[in-house]
Amino acid sequence: MKLNLILGVLASVAYASDFAIEDYTGHVHGAGCNHDHAAEGGEHAHEHGEGCNHDHAAEGGEHAHEHGEDCNHDHAAEGGEHAHEHGEGCNQDHAAEGGEHAHEHGEGCNHDHAAEGGEHAHEHGEGCNHDHAAEGGEHAHEHGEGCTHDHSSGPVVVKADAHARHISAMKIEVVPAAGLALTHSMYGHLFVPRHALESYSLPCGGRISLHVKSAQNVKKGDILYTVVAPEVSSLVADIRKQEAAITRCGEEIESLSQRLSRLKAAGTTNSDIEEQLNFKNAEKRQLQRELEVTQAKLNILVMGAEIKAENGMPTLVVRAHNDGIVRNVGITQGSWGEQGAAVVTMSNLAAMEIEGTLYGNNVPDFTTVRATRLSGRDNTEIEGTWRMAEQVDEEKQTRAFYFIPDALPTDARPGQLCRVDFYNDGGEQGYVTIPDSALVKVGIDDVVFLEVAEGTFAMVKVQAGTSRRGMTPVKGLVPGQRLVVKGGYELRYLLPADGSQQKKAGHFHADGKFHEGEDH
Repeated sequence: MKLNLILGVLASVAYASDFAIEDYTGHVHGAGCNHDHAAEGGEHAHEHGEGCNHDHAAEGGEHAHEHGEDCNHDHAAEGGEHAHEHGEGCNQDHAAEGGEHAHEHGEGCNHDHAAEGGEHAHEHGEGCNHDHAAEGGEHAHEHGEGCTHDHSSGPVVVKADAHARHISAMKIEVVPAAGLALTHSMYGHLFVPRHALESYSLPCGGRISLHVKSAQNVKKGDILYTVVAPEVSSLVADIRKQEAAITRCGEEIESLSQRLSRLKAAGTTNSDIEEQLNFKNAEKRQLQRELEVTQAKLNILVMGAEIKAENGMPTLVVRAHNDGIVRNVGITQGSWGEQGAAVVTMSNLAAMEIEGTLYGNNVPDFTTVRATRLSGRDNTEIEGTWRMAEQVDEEKQTRAFYFIPDALPTDARPGQLCRVDFYNDGGEQGYVTIPDSALVKVGIDDVVFLEVAEGTFAMVKVQAGTSRRGMTPVKGLVPGQRLVVKGGYELRYLLPADGSQQKKAGHFHADGKFHEGEDH
């Protein structure tokens, strides 16, 4: 056992002595050395004992960065020197582009190479929050700027079919301009003023055939009625006789003129033929004057109506002068009417006005008047001018107010209810005035519903002011949006969990346009 211990000690001494002799290169013995003696034949420049990560396999010469520093040079991507400083991080997207990347090497790059085939507009290295998933085109905010769309709490969207909209008597109204203060509201009706009524009477006695009925829509040029009148028939017969006499007289004049020409050619004259020719010319002029008088009588009699021959009888055809509606038919079918009898009264619907009343001594202070027709599904805004009566009704202490539309919907009819709102310029910026009926309570919040597509409605939270005369100023809407002013209470019951934002259905842009889709 002692012999074995002595042999082990001698072996250890012999091993240590052999290592000290073969490992001598000038550095302190026992210090670590990673000198790559296999790669170079001479002295390595870094201090002995320091770590070396020189990539001897990639280059045949001296590497530029300091020895011992990390190197992330992308030797695989480029065959030459890399432009950024050695040791700096490089995130150049060598796979996406074949050439030099524009941003500085070492800077972060979030260029969306997958979303666009060309150059991205924001500066390289700047942050990009472009919503490529939500929109197929350009996002409205500037590149690199933060996006204020609150996708996490976007408006809830509900859908209602045509039947549901019908049974809830849903009505839509366009959000008005912002920054106007409501000073007064009144209700009125569409009516046809007297100057827009047109009466068609019998120009002469005769038997009438009606072609229209009461309350019938009529287009300009449509036949209202026809009249078979003896007086018209008599005048037409006189005109035909006079025209025939003029024709016959003209033929006699032509015959006499030819005889005189032949005599003159033979060198003779005939005073009797010349006298007959002069007489016939005078007769023709007289017949023409008589014809003109008869035609004038007929024109006055028919008052511009058309005359047609039906079954050999001259028939007077009366047509509508304008588009309108038959307000009244004052005669029975096939009856005889005397000259001047009222047959049809027409209403020119294009000339309708809105009539309302104001308190005589309490005229509102206003600079703008806005009229809205409340009939039909869409409460249609109507543009136009206004006039107000100067005199006050002594009995009622009111004065008449008239709104004259520039144009009316094609389905406008007398008697339809309208609302007239009076505004001045003293409203708060960002606030619009909407009917109280548009506001719906969901929990403690005031919300409204906006129609974003047919049958699709987005719930939007608004900040409501103080109600006045059935109208409330609110903040959170954009002029021009389609607001549900009736039926929003019913839509409330279609909300998930009573209005909770469980499903992110889209967002509104600054111009009020809605974009449906999941949050990204």
